Amino acid sequence: MRDTSLESVLEHLNEHYRAVNRSKFDDVLPDTYRIEFNPYLRRLTGRITYSMRLIEISLYHYRQYGYADALATLEHEMLHLYLHMLGRPSGHNNLFKQAAKTMGIRVFHDNVYPKNRTPRHRYVFECPRCSRMVFRRRHRAANPLACGICCREHAGGAWDNRFQLQLIEKVKFA
Repeated sequence: MRDTSLESVLEHLNEHYRAVNRSKFDDVLPDTYRIEFNPYLRRLTGRITYSMRLIEISLYHYRQYGYADALATLEHEMLHLYLHMLGRPSGHNNLFKQAAKTMGIRVFHDNVYPKNRTPRHRYVFECPRCSRMVFRRRHRAANPLACGICCREHAGGAWDNRFQLQLIEKVKFA
């Protein structure tokens, strides 16, 4: 189902929502919840927002792991909603885990996703007045830095162009 249009996939997910609501949740869940793909979710496969009546499925995980993963995520979010509708705690607690086990719903995904990596380099700046060295992960040419110590001592704590840090070098770490 990866090659089908997203609208068609969402229709299938809505059909699955209605079917699972009948078969696993005794028709307790409201029909008014929207199901949408969220292109910004990376670490989460999905989430539910009760106030907006919205279940979001990670577009990234759908594209990486397919329709079956999206179904598993949908059922997981539906279980949160089910417990919420019953007035029970709906987090990943023991009740949630036991209900998930009984209903055959996964609690956590084991999908691989790229982790954020720290940059392998640092920028070295130097104060033109006191020669203090400052290390930063980013070089922001649009927002220049100034020596905080010199600004406090000689400019009353205000940013002063005289103490603007000068880029010395970019150091690469192994």
